[in-house]
Amino acid sequence: MAEGRLDRFLGRIWLDPEDPTALGLVRIAVVAVLLCSLLTHVGAVADYFSNQAPLQGEWAREAFPTRTSMFFWIDAPWAVRTIFALGVVAHVLWLVGRWTVPASVVAWLVWVSMSGRSPLLYSLPDQLQMATCTLLVLMPSGRGLGLDARRFGARPVPVWCRRVLMIQLATLYTATGLLKSGPTWHRDHTALYYALVNPYNRHFDAAGLWASMQSWMLGPMTVVVVWYETLFAAFLVVHAIRHVARARLGSRRWLIDLRVPILGFGIAMHVGIQIAMYVAWFSPLVLASYLAFLTPDEARWFVARIRRRKA
Repeated sequence: MAEGRLDRFLGRIWLDPEDPTALGLVRIAVVAVLLCSLLTHVGAVADYFSNQAPLQGEWAREAFPTRTSMFFWIDAPWAVRTIFALGVVAHVLWLVGRWTVPASVVAWLVWVSMSGRSPLLYSLPDQLQMATCTLLVLMPSGRGLGLDARRFGARPVPVWCRRVLMIQLATLYTATGLLKSGPTWHRDHTALYYALVNPYNRHFDAAGLWASMQSWMLGPMTVVVVWYETLFAAFLVVHAIRHVARARLGSRRWLIDLRVPILGFGIAMHVGIQIAMYVAWFSPLVLASYLAFLTPDEARWFVARIRRRKA
């Protein structure tokens, strides 16, 4: 009896099959961000990844001995550009769900080679890009909302795929929240102000405006952001408990659905970050990952609504 309950619990949380629409939506959104990020390298591919780079050949291999990259050995400019072009094609195929498995592997290899060959080109937020790309490669994301799914029929995917993406987000947020230490975060509450006026981060110089908003907006928001990030893992635990409870109790309500206020605040936060500061593709990638919180029914409703608008 106990083993049967444990099996059902693990199934609902991790192993049960579900409709692939939600995972297909995540694939489309995440790969679209990866493709846009990749295309920002156009025009400078050889300058960063070939033997035309200031750091190249044996010097590059010695500078980054723990890194892996095909561009350490294939470094002719024409060859690097060709591999990069194949990476773009692979991203497009991955996006539209055609030959998804080989396309995703090729796309992943290109990203590994680029970040390995020139790691100084990428900052801490770019590590989320590589992590999310790796996780998505390991999932059967082409089973829904893709050309292969249209041709061969949609097939169920295990629920752990979306769960892993949720855990990735919770790990990102909670670890970041715990790392936010020091007086600017927990005593003076000036961390957001200093981030906004930092010339390395800001899009525009508005120090006077931010200073006038420090006492009534930026200070309180500093506190809210720290606690929002730190407690995101707790939100994920509550979300999982609610999912299991609703599955066991049927239509009876049990716990409040916190996705709208929690993820709504996250959307507003990341839109604000993107407008005010230079974070490259970090915020779009996080927002694309939010789609993992959609249930299959919600994802189908969302797709159907988009199709009706196009019709």
